[in-house]
Amino acid sequence: MTTAGLADLRSRLYEVYASQHAGGGGGEAAALVYRRDIRPLLPPPAAGPVVDLGCGRGELVRLLQADGFDAEGIDISPEQAALARAAGVARVRQGDFRALLAAHPAHYAAITATDLLEHLTKPEVLQTFDDVAAALAPGGVFVGRVPNAVSPLGGHIRDGDFTHQTSFTARSIRQLAAAAGFDSVLSDSSPPVAHGLVSAARVMVWQVVSACYRVALAAETGTLRGHIVTQNLRFAARKGVEPVNPARGIPA
Repeated sequence: MTTAGLADLRSRLYEVYASQHAGGGGGEAAALVYRRDIRPLLPPPAAGPVVDLGCGRGELVRLLQADGFDAEGIDISPEQAALARAAGVARVRQGDFRALLAAHPAHYAAITATDLLEHLTKPEVLQTFDDVAAALAPGGVFVGRVPNAVSPLGGHIRDGDFTHQTSFTARSIRQLAAAAGFDSVLSDSSPPVAHGLVSAARVMVWQVVSACYRVALAAETGTLRGHIVTQNLRFAARKGVEPVNPARGIPA
């Protein structure tokens, strides 16, 4: 696809993204996922400001603010940003996150991007890692959630949205983080979260099924540990306290 064609696709689909695709979201389940998957990866609120890239309706921004973070969000979809503000999340703007990051070098203690990077092409993903690294303060952390290409059920996430361009593995996240000069990166699974009897039953079923998937991968690859088989995976890439040359991945 040409650059112009990709821009036209994004313009048409993101204009009404919330009503066409994104769904309602939010609620108790979103808060529980935040508490389990995102909050433990973040620094204390006193460490500095946080920005959520591709923030959608602002659910994560709201949760961060409720925890005492100096948090804001940005989303390219006018509809999503308007819905966020209508819901009372005032610090959400519509626009290109790249311009925001470029305007705030070494500024943020943490940058989050849940369900964003898959919408970008591979060159755009690498550029985003570079831009995030430049916008993070020393010791800052980049926390993300992305579709997991290793998941046997990954197509449901990867191909369920026509705007998706890329899927990831723990290994490819490490490649990107190293290329952008991050000091370290951790990846983990993102299984269903229990918030009632039905969801607790789902969690139990998933534990059995995912164990079978991991055994199958271990049998094929010979690697016994570290397999992530959930449809999404989450990661935390940390910027070192010393300046880093991204081209070499070593202190400048």
